[in-house]
Amino acid sequence: MPPDRGQPVYSLKVAAGLVGLSPRTMRLYEEAELLAPARVGGNQQRLYSDQDLQWLSCIRDLIHEDSLTVAAIRRLLDLIPCWEVKHCAPEIAEACKSHLRIPNLAGIDAETAEQTDTEAADTDAADVRIELFYGVQELDSILHCARCVAAERAARKVALNYPDRVSVHKADILSDAAQSLGVIMSPTLLVNGELLTSGTGVRESRLDNYVRQLLEEIDDENGVGVETPPTSASEGVEA
Repeated sequence: MPPDRGQPVYSLKVAAGLVGLSPRTMRLYEEAELLAPARVGGNQQRLYSDQDLQWLSCIRDLIHEDSLTVAAIRRLLDLIPCWEVKHCAPEIAEACKSHLRIPNLAGIDAETAEQTDTEAADTDAADVRIELFYGVQELDSILHCARCVAAERAARKVALNYPDRVSVHKADILSDAAQSLGVIMSPTLLVNGELLTSGTGVRESRLDNYVRQLLEEIDDENGVGVETPPTSASEGVEA
């Protein structure tokens, strides 16, 4: 019988070989609190599970395919759980939840994310609020579309550029919030209640410029300046 996916069975060297990373890189991920492998024995040897290997592969993809830094991934994990970061299917997220070894992982699960966002609306202290309405209705479910994934990634990257000043909230296309606003196409992005795009996606650079202008206007009124964020290495896809 194969081991449980959460059972730690692989040494650091073996795990590194299986996921195509160096042991040093895996230690760096651990230091950055992206993963906390099991420690066993008197010498506290690191052991990794199949679930750990899957998450390490996800980290690798987020860095090399999505151009996120280690620090950016950690900051995202403080806000949303890993299956939201990777846009995993609900069944995959459910299978992973009980086996994850990610320190201080945000406790918002996929089923309650919309409710949490709605409840947060009244207490959101951010200067700029980005609202994303996503998904297509298919097979009695709301599924993520490629444009929706790209739009959310762009929104969350922009929010990371302005800590505590920009918040991101999402709801599916059939939610009460979407219906009340008359949203019929996805992805639809509203920024502080103003429509930015609907059905076409948005580039990260365009969204960042728009958010920055809003923050500058707010700070001009308050007599302060906006710190310029670092240039992003990649942008969301605009279709």
